[in-house]
Amino acid sequence: MPTAQDLIGQARDAIGEGNADTDWKIVPTEHAKEFDGKAPALAHNLRGSRPAGLAEEYERLNAEAVAARDDFKSTVGRANMAVFVTASLAALLLCVAGLQEWLGKTGHWLVAGVGLSGVISGGLAAMWLSRGKEGNLGGKWVNLRAKAEAKRLAYFKAIMQGAAQTPLEQLQALEYTRRFLLDNQIDYFRDRGNQHESADAAARDSATRSVFVASTLTAVAGLLSMVNPRLALIAALGVIASASAALVKSRSAMEQDRKNADRYRDAGEKLKDRKLDIDTYRERAASDDKPAVGEFFETIFIALEADHKAFLTDAEQRELAIGEMEKRLDAATDALKKKNDGKILASS
Repeated sequence: MPTAQDLIGQARDAIGEGNADTDWKIVPTEHAKEFDGKAPALAHNLRGSRPAGLAEEYERLNAEAVAARDDFKSTVGRANMAVFVTASLAALLLCVAGLQEWLGKTGHWLVAGVGLSGVISGGLAAMWLSRGKEGNLGGKWVNLRAKAEAKRLAYFKAIMQGAAQTPLEQLQALEYTRRFLLDNQIDYFRDRGNQHESADAAARDSATRSVFVASTLTAVAGLLSMVNPRLALIAALGVIASASAALVKSRSAMEQDRKNADRYRDAGEKLKDRKLDIDTYRERAASDDKPAVGEFFETIFIALEADHKAFLTDAEQRELAIGEMEKRLDAATDALKKKNDGKILASS
């Protein structure tokens, strides 16, 4: 008769340590083929109607969530860039208008061209911002992702509930969920947390450099204007640098880089701490303690569900970031309108 350690070893050998690059996929049919030889009871469980149905629902919702995320990010990303271009063209219009007399006839056309370009970019920014808000693109993405993740957790719960009550099959269900949920989620939180951490640091560095350039150009323009008043126009370049800083900050705010870096790190630490106890639950399951597997993963499911709820609150922060974008656009378009009214009309 096999000992508890023999059963634990058999289950661990059958399921393996996994592959971080592919284990995030929920494909019970492929998994069943993989485990047919080493864990036939688990393979049979994976082919059950409930796991298969939940996996199919997850695949559908996950694909829809990815498409909704890409739509939201591309739309808001275009809007953010268009706001930056509009603000930059407003500053450039100030420069060109100030040099219009020196440029002669060419100056009139340059002023008109820059002004018109700013109006067009401002219109595009308004259009994309409206599409993002009125179409509720961010809310659609968040809701679809929440539904997909709920199906993913339900899938693993179904695998554990569907396992036979023998110690070996309980251990196989534990190891399967450990490999394809717990280990995979720890890897995800680590990798995504690092990505957000790097993105946040890069955004702060870029914004700091832009602020330095803006303040330096403003100071230089003030000094040079004492030599030649026209050189005060250099300060307009500082406005472009400030707009660049706002662009980077807004992009990072939409991605929630700082918040997500902290959230993923905290969630990952909770899962890693829980995994430290896995040997105790392996031994309990091997000793025919039937509630052991469910008890081990209960804390993990709670942690993941809490993370999903936190993700839902990100939608509110993104709405605030879009609101700030709209304010920047209003300021840029107002500046364009004043300069167009004061310069283009005057030169006609």
